[in-house]
Amino acid sequence: MFRITLAILMTIATLALASGNADGDGDGYPDEVEITSAADREAFMNWFAAIAEAQYTAASPDWRYRDCSGLLRYAFVEALKVKDAAWFDKFSYLPDWHIPAIHGLTYPMPILSRSVFRIAPGAYRDGDVAAGRLVGLAAAAELMNYSAVPLGRTPATARRGDLLFFVHPLAGGSGYHSMVYLGDGMVVYHTGLTPEEGGEVRLLSLATLNRHPDPSWHPVPENPNFLGFYRWKIVD
Repeated sequence: MFRITLAILMTIATLALASGNADGDGDGYPDEVEITSAADREAFMNWFAAIAEAQYTAASPDWRYRDCSGLLRYAFVEALKVKDAAWFDKFSYLPDWHIPAIHGLTYPMPILSRSVFRIAPGAYRDGDVAAGRLVGLAAAAELMNYSAVPLGRTPATARRGDLLFFVHPLAGGSGYHSMVYLGDGMVVYHTGLTPEEGGEVRLLSLATLNRHPDPSWHPVPENPNFLGFYRWKIVD
């Protein structure tokens, strides 16, 4: 029985490797879409941060879902797209136009296509996209829980291109809120309201956020509403 079971497990592993769908670290993403080169990870995080920061100065016309999680999703997808002339035309401002290209991974992703955000626990399995465990749209709580990994609750653990999350259970709509860490103590985020309600992108320092009159928005370890800094799984 042991030999039969071992043989079955080895066959499953071999088939997964052959299909390119293996998830060696069990994080919910196939290995083929994880960025393993240090240079490419750095490039992705810098593109992601630059695109998010650019929305503060001039929102890109094709950014459709304008809220806090929408800013993260838009910058994530755009960071992985081919940077040709048409792509640059969408940005009237970028804080850095000379970030190196990301090699070996583009959007739409291999295997996942446009369903690049995980919304369910577990290792990646064939059929996850069809079953809706990976999707194109995900809320802030889903991005935090299934597409990112926690780093800690102080900026010492974070770098440019990481994420911050807060929770306010009694808030209207989603109780979760997300921000992008730009490094050097700066963050950018969307307030979450619609344009008609006055929603906007804001760029400010962690020091300024720590002076917010409502302490539940202070990004400090002693604040139970601050969930900490996170990093996208594909670069973890």
